[in-house]
Amino acid sequence: MSAEQGNPGATVSGVVAIIRLRESEPDDAIATALLGGGVNVMEVTLPTPGALGVIRRWGAHPGILVGAGTVRTASDADAAIAAGARFLVTPTTMPDVLGVARAAGVPVACGALTPTEIDLAWGHGAAAVKVFPVSALGGAGYLRAVREPLDDVPLLPTGGVGLEDVASYARMGCVGVGIGGALVSADLVAARRWGAITERAGAFGAAWNEGLAGRDA
Repeated sequence: MSAEQGNPGATVSGVVAIIRLRESEPDDAIATALLGGGVNVMEVTLPTPGALGVIRRWGAHPGILVGAGTVRTASDADAAIAAGARFLVTPTTMPDVLGVARAAGVPVACGALTPTEIDLAWGHGAAAVKVFPVSALGGAGYLRAVREPLDDVPLLPTGGVGLEDVASYARMGCVGVGIGGALVSADLVAARRWGAITERAGAFGAAWNEGLAGRDA
C-alpha cells in the first residue's frame, strides 16, 4: 500500500504497527510513540475496544496512515471505511470485503498462507497479500520459496515477525512487515511505557532500512 493509496501527505514506512488490545481502548499516546520511532502505518484491529473511534482520531493526523485490521465482513468494511480507514487488512480472503473496498477506492491486504491462497487473493484484487501466520511455516525461508513463482505479488509477512526477521523480508522484496505484540504489546501499554514503544519502532524501522539497502536483485 502506497502513500497515494492512503494519505498523500505521509511518507509510508515498511513497518505496519498492528494495534491489537483486548482490555482497553488504545491511548493516543501509542500513535505519538510510534511516530517518534518513525513508524507511521498503523493497523487498528476491529476487535480492539473503541477501534472505530481510534481510527477516526488517528486518521485526522496528517502524518499517520491508519487502517482497520481483522475485517471479516462487508459490514466491517463499511464501518471501517466510514470511520476513515485508509486501508483494510483481513485474516482471510473475503470477496464481499474486497467488493466494498473496491467501490470505495480503499486498498485491502488480504490474509493468505499457502501459494494457492496467495495467488487467489491476488487474483481477487488484493492490493497486497498478508502472509499469515508466516512464522508457523518457517518465516523467511518459507516466504522466499513462495515468492519464487509468485514474484509479482506484493507480500506482507505477518504473524510472529521478530526484529531479527525484518531485514530478510526487506531484502527479498516484501512490501512491508506487519508487527503486533513485538512492537505494541499489552504490557507496555498497560505500564504506559511510551518510550519503549518508540525505541522498538526505531529498531524495527532501522532493520527494515538495512534490508532495503541490500535488497535482492
